[in-house]
Amino acid sequence: MSSNYRAQAGLAVHGPGPWRNRGPLIPAPSVRRWWARILDAVFVLFFTGMFIGIALTLSAVNIISVDDAAKVALISYPLMALVFGVLYGCTVSPGQALCGVVTLKHSGRRVGFWRGMTRYVAVAFFPITILLLIGSLLDAPTIDLDPIDVYYRRPPQVW
Repeated sequence: MSSNYRAQAGLAVHGPGPWRNRGPLIPAPSVRRWWARILDAVFVLFFTGMFIGIALTLSAVNIISVDDAAKVALISYPLMALVFGVLYGCTVSPGQALCGVVTLKHSGRRVGFWRGMTRYVAVAFFPITILLLIGSLLDAPTIDLDPIDVYYRRPPQVW
């Protein structure tokens, strides 16, 4: 018996849509989906802040250097986005668990490690990208301003 036949027989017995524990899954309302996302974002920000706080505290008592604390501060946000993206892709993120929802593909399979990870990283850096875009637009010169030139404070010495 081929796997295609088993898949067709399963659809004939169970009908379309994902099934878990011998019962069909009912689509979650959008409020639950959004709360799961918001809770995951809160967890990402909380753990990022916790790592940064620990690094700054260790730096203040001279256990680690300020450079190492800055490295921890810069890497903690992307790292937390990756970790929670993996949890999302494997259907075990805290937001999903607290809201009682599960994110699956249309076929009923889990989203997956790589797709969950890339989604959360893209979502995590979207606000930063927007802020950088707004900052660059606000910093851009306009037509009515004088152009900016850079000069030496003192003329360079000629040897």
